[in-house]
Amino acid sequence: MKKYLKYILIGLFACMVIEIVIQDRKIENLTQERDKYKQNTEILLGESKTYKVRDSLNAIKVESLELTMKEYEKYRAEDAGLIKDLKKRNENLKAVNKTQQETIIRLSAIPKDTIVLIDSIPIKAKKVQCGDDWYTFKGLVTDDTFEGTLENRDSILISESVRYKKFLWFKTKKIKSREIKAVSMNPHTKILGMEHILIDN
Repeated sequence: MKKYLKYILIGLFACMVIEIVIQDRKIENLTQERDKYKQNTEILLGESKTYKVRDSLNAIKVESLELTMKEYEKYRAEDAGLIKDLKKRNENLKAVNKTQQETIIRLSAIPKDTIVLIDSIPIKAKKVQCGDDWYTFKGLVTDDTFEGTLENRDSILISESVRYKKFLWFKTKKIKSREIKAVSMNPHTKILGMEHILIDN
């Protein structure tokens, strides 16, 4: 009888240990979910930080949002639809970057006299041209008509910094937060906003 009681106690102890491990995993998952939603809320309620680099280049700093694919398709339906149109399988999607920017260029040029042929007829006109490494503006004024083109070139540098959680004074492999910085190399362009979303599949 004592022998069976011993096996029963060992079995009960093993069940208790398994239950403790299962509950510990559940608590850890719930804690991670709570921390993720808390961080997402703080990011959404906070403001993006814009600043200047090298006195002329506009930059922005944001933290990463973490969403599941289902959440992303719900809250960013238009973007998710566009990604589907790009023939990307959403289950393979890992991250999405989105920037909003505006380019304001002050134009200044001296109009020059020229002649253009319209239906083989020479017509007096004024030609306007200006630009730099980042834009080219060309225009032509004839009588009461203006026609022209503005070509704008841009290059955006994006960098990611990762902060890891610490246990005592040691860095762990668990990520605390991600910070994305974007710089427009075009001095005429200002980055108005940016979003970096990590997809948790």
